[in-house]
Amino acid sequence: MAISAAIEKLFNDYAAAFGKLDFENQANYFADTFIMAGPNGAISCNKQEFLQNAQQAVAFYKSVGQQGAKMMSISQTDISKEYALVKTHWAVYFEKMGNTPIEFDMSYIVHTALPEPKIILALAHEDEAEAMKKLGLIAGKK
Repeated sequence: MAISAAIEKLFNDYAAAFGKLDFENQANYFADTFIMAGPNGAISCNKQEFLQNAQQAVAFYKSVGQQGAKMMSISQTDISKEYALVKTHWAVYFEKMGNTPIEFDMSYIVHTALPEPKIILALAHEDEAEAMKKLGLIAGKK
């Protein structure tokens, strides 16, 4: 299925903020309450909590040498008149890895029946901490 103009804009803007570690701007693309999920479970968040933790998150990603990120691909599947499943593939660049990006997939459920669509669920396909340990970006087993 083709990507709607609204979804394309949302994720292009989201990708630009993510690539710059601009978590404060990134919060604009989420609903007031949303879910972050991954292999180890899920948590419910709200924008205020997200923003309270933004500087800490930026400091962490800078400490492991994140230099940038870009969305490599995107697909959209409408799951109702109001919601869409958006699958993305990302490349993230770290100082230690040089020009070789770390690639990973994320899926999102987006509420599309709003004047501007908002992410209500962000689902990581793999454990970020484990991946970083394997690559030696953070302490732990390699």
